[in-house]
Amino acid sequence: MKQVLLLFFLSAFVTLSFAQTVTGSFELEGFLRDYRLYLPESYDGNTSFPLVFNLHGYTSDAAQQQLYSQMDAVADEGQFLVCYPNGIDNQWNSGFGGAANDVAFIDALIDTLLLSYNINPDRIYSCGMSNGGYMSYKLACELNDRIAAVASVTGSMTPEEAMACMPGRPVPTLQIHGTLDAVVPYIGSVFSYSMDALIDFWLANNGCADEAVTYEVPNLNVVDGSTALRYTWSDCAPYSEVVFYKVEGGAHTWPGAAIPFAGTNYDFNASAVIWDFFNKYKLEGIVDATTTAKPEAKMISVRPNPFLEEICLQEVSGLVQLRLWDIYGRLMATTRQDGRDCWAVGQLQLPTGCYFLEVESSEFTTIQTLVH
Repeated sequence: MKQVLLLFFLSAFVTLSFAQTVTGSFELEGFLRDYRLYLPESYDGNTSFPLVFNLHGYTSDAAQQQLYSQMDAVADEGQFLVCYPNGIDNQWNSGFGGAANDVAFIDALIDTLLLSYNINPDRIYSCGMSNGGYMSYKLACELNDRIAAVASVTGSMTPEEAMACMPGRPVPTLQIHGTLDAVVPYIGSVFSYSMDALIDFWLANNGCADEAVTYEVPNLNVVDGSTALRYTWSDCAPYSEVVFYKVEGGAHTWPGAAIPFAGTNYDFNASAVIWDFFNKYKLEGIVDATTTAKPEAKMISVRPNPFLEEICLQEVSGLVQLRLWDIYGRLMATTRQDGRDCWAVGQLQLPTGCYFLEVESSEFTTIQTLVH
């Protein structure tokens, strides 16, 4: 046994030193359960990091969800771990299908990861695509003593699960859904709540006032065939909120995904939006508001445009975070530097086309359209 444990820890040490994604498995209730865990480069084990579960959809798996959602790039910047678990037979027991106790699996997986990694137990979250979104809501109902907040992309709740759901506390929730979703219909079905019913359920659970603040997401990509509205209910019980991204013309897809399936919205990146939402909350509280407040919008000048070898900001000083996105919402490069310095991008060998430059400082944020 000692030799086995020694080999395990030596293997873990080598993996942490040289790899970004580790895999693991254990037996639970007669099933072999397995998962993938992404460790950003900044994780060294000395500082506790938040943990985000990212659950795949029906018929998909952990590796596909890792590739599709591209949340690893967000984790690099946000400094959190991402766990991609696998459901039995490529599905989650979230109210329909599946024989495994997946709530017990996630509960045991949290214990397993806490033993091996420096994770902040007050900052564990769950999100998912489709069936993974259903499962995240089930965790909000049944495991909210460990899951601080949840997000769902193209998922919902079954009427039976909703009737049985008694969280016992307000749970911050984020829903992203397309109006043309043909798999989990926006208007609902016998298997799922409509978006109106779903939002109403969490508004009631979180003690929110009926009126939302509506924000029209800038239409950064005019060729994706969709636009987005964000509804925010923040007049709720302490430490809770409900946010809904309604994607007009959006299909059963993950906004900003690496694979441009038809009906994918590229006006925002779902993985980035999810982390921005999670990053405000911890169990029974909020993360320091001074570190999570969003800077105000501001227009700046960027030269040259079109650009070739470098990108220069005009009349901007101090530290800025620069992110360059392509029209499909993929993060091409990011850097943190003095705003007075030009960003050398020639070595990126970018293909010709349109790009979006996101500039964020402690005082402002802006997105500029550039041509290369």
